[in-house]
Amino acid sequence: MKQWIACGWVLLISVFQPAPAVAGSSHERWWPVQAEPKAVIRTQSDPAPFASRAALEMMLQSVAGLAAKAVNEGHGDEMVWVNNGNVDLEDWYARLRAKRPALRQTGTLSPWDLVERFAKRGIIKGYILYRSDKSIGESNAYRPDMDCSVNVATSLAGLLDGIIVDEGLEKEAKAHGLKQLLDVRGKTQTWCFETYEAQFSRRMLCTQDPRKPHVRDLAIAQKAFTVYGKDEPITTAMAWLEPLSPILGWNGGDEFATTMLSTSYGHIQTATDWCMNLPVLMAGTESGSFPRVQSLDPATIRWDDPRSAVSFIGTDGDNVQWFQGNFFRGDKSYWGNPDRGKVPYGWSTCFAQLAQLCPQAIDYALVTRSTNDWFIEWGGGYYFPDHFGNKRTNRWELLAVQARRTWGLMKQANTRIIGFNFEDYNSPEAHQAYRIFASQTDGLLAILVFQYSRYEAGAGETFWVKDRNGVEVPVITARYSLWEHQNAREHSGTPTKVAREIRQTVEKARKVPRYDWIIAHAWSYFKHAPGSDENAEDMEQENAAAKGGSRGYRPVTWCAERLPSSIRVISPEELMWRIRMNHNPSETKEFMRHLR
Repeated sequence: MKQWIACGWVLLISVFQPAPAVAGSSHERWWPVQAEPKAVIRTQSDPAPFASRAALEMMLQSVAGLAAKAVNEGHGDEMVWVNNGNVDLEDWYARLRAKRPALRQTGTLSPWDLVERFAKRGIIKGYILYRSDKSIGESNAYRPDMDCSVNVATSLAGLLDGIIVDEGLEKEAKAHGLKQLLDVRGKTQTWCFETYEAQFSRRMLCTQDPRKPHVRDLAIAQKAFTVYGKDEPITTAMAWLEPLSPILGWNGGDEFATTMLSTSYGHIQTATDWCMNLPVLMAGTESGSFPRVQSLDPATIRWDDPRSAVSFIGTDGDNVQWFQGNFFRGDKSYWGNPDRGKVPYGWSTCFAQLAQLCPQAIDYALVTRSTNDWFIEWGGGYYFPDHFGNKRTNRWELLAVQARRTWGLMKQANTRIIGFNFEDYNSPEAHQAYRIFASQTDGLLAILVFQYSRYEAGAGETFWVKDRNGVEVPVITARYSLWEHQNAREHSGTPTKVAREIRQTVEKARKVPRYDWIIAHAWSYFKHAPGSDENAEDMEQENAAAKGGSRGYRPVTWCAERLPSSIRVISPEELMWRIRMNHNPSETKEFMRHLR
């Protein structure tokens, strides 16, 4: 089986390279526009003790944010790149410069030299004093006694043109000639919002743990309110924010509750809380271009092959920070896995967001893909379509607008399949969302659905809705999930257990061939365990990598290897075409002719 997949599939796949696409015109994007600079200056935080380093990183984020804001407002032409040693980020910067040869790099400065540079230009007018959070507990949790004054300082930095300075750095700030603009120690996020609400942008909200320096540059550049926690003013801010706005960062706490809050007000949740240098990377993306995804030509499919088939698709592709900084080369579990290309695999992605924020990552994905790598848009942001905008009076109109925006970016990237996370895949609201989304598209190949808990709850059930041209689009639920320590659940568990269930499903099927997809949990570690013991691949997740565990792509290959030759592993695109052909051959053939 393994050898057949590695060799035979190359013969089946015919791809084409369409022309480059514009990376998100202004009517299709939901992220704000960042003006392009004429120059970029580099810096990095000093190798200081952790507490001091964190304070310096916070300060640098504010310098970078004020520089980007000045470019947006037309009284600056230089932006700041903060080097944190990330290999992928440095690659994205190199690709940016290669595409924009006129963009000058004006050297490298230490943090305080950088402050002096922009203070002399009048871009920095002073500093805002805050106190670092010293609460006890894990990051992304709502810790007792959190000090969120850094969020207050971040919110006001773009309004007052001040860098944010921890009280431990105030003496040095004064030594560099800066004056205090405001002391926000003891000031609450509610005070900040109530006092300055009218001056904040209503097109983006930043939610960020007060421990994290990241993405504050973009929040400051766009004059976004920055907040963290489950208490007020978060709900008031979500209601105040204009619908269909991006939520920068991550608000921590329970994932479902966090996403449901932004979903209910019709906003686009993003996992961006570890992102770096977004203002530089996103500058000019409303008019830039990037290569288009290579898609499967359905004319090359062997329609006479009678075998059942499955497709594997990974989770968490909505995670922007992952694709910007760790997905490709930072962890060998995913794109950097040496086995990649061994079996067809669907990588869930956030290309619609990366087109607006970091198109260089898309460039890299497309030039390094194998013929067995396929891309699926994961939601066009993270929200639950069955609850989208339910606190607004025009919820379905809002979903339709987001569907049009997402489909516009998908067409530019040439991605044909989209996946969504629902609270209840079979509720009346879910079915309405299916209809609404499909009705805004023309050429969408399929909608993939998984339920928040459990991912495989739909057990492969398929619904049919119509696109704007009246062509039927399949809505296909996940039948199986690869997930650690879940063998007690039907259709979920280890690679060995899922492979056995796939075999048995096909054997018992009343109608063959049968076509299903498996959702592979990105974070579940397994250990390789030849033999028939379905529990042997499970392992403790803590320090699993150090104990020889594998996650991501490799466990998928273990599952595929256990399937008989009568069940093929095929690309998600071929799976969708075969499902459509089984359902309505005449319409599918006409649809194929139209696409060509």
